[in-house]
Amino acid sequence: MKDGKERALTIDNCKFAICNLQFLFFAFQSVFCIGLFFPSAAIAADDRKVVIPFDFVSKFDDGRYGQMVGDMIWKKLSRESGFVVPDSMLDVRDYCESHKLRPSPDMDLDKIKKIVEDDFGGQIGIWGSIERAPGTDAEIYDLVLKCVDFSAKPQPKVIYEKTARTKSVSEIPHLYVKEMLDALAGRKPVGPAGPDLLAEENWKKNANLVTGDFEQGAGGVPKGWDKVAGQQREPLGGLVRWTTEKGGAYNKVILFTLDRNVAENEGVMYYSDFFPVEEGAKYRFQCRWRTAGPTVKVFIKCYDTDETSRRREVYRSQQNFKGPNDTWNTHTEDFTPKHTKYSPKWGRVMLYAYMSPGEVEFDDVVVKQIVPASPGESVKTRRHSSESKITIKEMEENDRRSRELKDKK
Repeated sequence: MKDGKERALTIDNCKFAICNLQFLFFAFQSVFCIGLFFPSAAIAADDRKVVIPFDFVSKFDDGRYGQMVGDMIWKKLSRESGFVVPDSMLDVRDYCESHKLRPSPDMDLDKIKKIVEDDFGGQIGIWGSIERAPGTDAEIYDLVLKCVDFSAKPQPKVIYEKTARTKSVSEIPHLYVKEMLDALAGRKPVGPAGPDLLAEENWKKNANLVTGDFEQGAGGVPKGWDKVAGQQREPLGGLVRWTTEKGGAYNKVILFTLDRNVAENEGVMYYSDFFPVEEGAKYRFQCRWRTAGPTVKVFIKCYDTDETSRRREVYRSQQNFKGPNDTWNTHTEDFTPKHTKYSPKWGRVMLYAYMSPGEVEFDDVVVKQIVPASPGESVKTRRHSSESKITIKEMEENDRRSRELKDKK
């Protein structure tokens, strides 16, 4: 009789254990499903707030650029240790697409709150729009960026809100998104660095490395500049002329004239002569310019000799000019020639205009060294790329060993 009771109790215990296992399995399934569909809610067990970045609205290209901005913000957020973010922007994008959720700057804040809290289990939302500014070139955008903490009481807290027209596309990550992340993390914004007294002193006193006033020359060619211009390397006098300033009979300038076909295709370029540069030193470029329509850029290209003793380009500084049409503007920008494998030794300025037909004038081109290279700059471990961990010397050594093994066979 006792054995029968014990057997009955054992069976009951087994049934109870099986029930517990079933319950635990069901609970695990529930947690797994919540984590699968709402990853933010599943991992927000700590005190950190969950931040949900959304793709930005970009109607001008059917959302492509808006997705790029969303990806960029997510990537920067994932480096912040004080917040929880979704596993990827693809999770957010797919969920929004399947549920027809399209956060936009003009959407009511209560609707955004519902999406952030109910759909994603988050507390903070980041959303906005990026649109091509009408009547401007390809690098000027109208940006709206919003970051709101919906868990704040009694009202949602606006952490950051900005509406701006950018001067260049680089302002989006390096200015506005950085400001937003600083505000989100409670960091005090770092003000602009004070002037480098050595650089400013050298800018005043050092010699100009190019002949950029265009006052001297012969045979229709300014001193210190090329005899040909344009993609077809044609003589001066057509696309590019050395002539007097419009409205200033005593001042010589370089004048570009672009028709629509040239402007919308290859554009027009014109090179200075070569000048010496020192790798790792800081240089300053300055130029006055006036455009009647074309977009203007300057490339400072730097060169070293390759294995065949020919000059090859190993560095370039692309400088995008911004300013109103039909008036003289001044562009100033610093650059530092560097390369992982080669050592830049010569530089030259390439003036360039494209996109819209019209005329462009250039004057007072200046390149000066403002900070010399540090003493150890010339001593470097040469690599094919900054992304490579293998040095040139190691590659040559591996190649030597490989040849020796082949010879032994």
